[in-house]
Amino acid sequence: MFEVYFDSAAMAKAEGHFRQAAAKRMEAIGFFLGSVHSWKGEKFVRATDYVTAENDSTSVSVRFATGAFPRLAERITGKGLIVAWAHSHPGFGAFMSETDVRTHESCFDGEYNYALVIDPVRGEKKVFKVDGGEVREASFAVVEKRK
Repeated sequence: MFEVYFDSAAMAKAEGHFRQAAAKRMEAIGFFLGSVHSWKGEKFVRATDYVTAENDSTSVSVRFATGAFPRLAERITGKGLIVAWAHSHPGFGAFMSETDVRTHESCFDGEYNYALVIDPVRGEKKVFKVDGGEVREASFAVVEKRK
């Protein structure tokens, strides 16, 4: 069993967003929405959609633009929990920087919150869990949505 299951369509949306930003040598950020489940006593997350809004980014940093939050709220409302935040490190690899760890701890500290980091230039993607300042890679799979 994996800790996080990403629907392939949601992952494709995120990867497309990150590739577009990387073409401009910029980082990008967004959220995966979904739900928390349990099987045989083990919890896992299912990420079913990816949402974003206007990013304020450079080649080494990203945040949502000031005016983006009302649009984000509209896109999130009624569509599940934020189960993962995702951002890119184009050309630098998939890792959690010190800033990323602080962001995760201050904004995404739920037991079901994960961080996905994608380097669209190198073709790398990794999922991380942060607990008490300790960062570890989390297991994940990209799956086709059930019909």
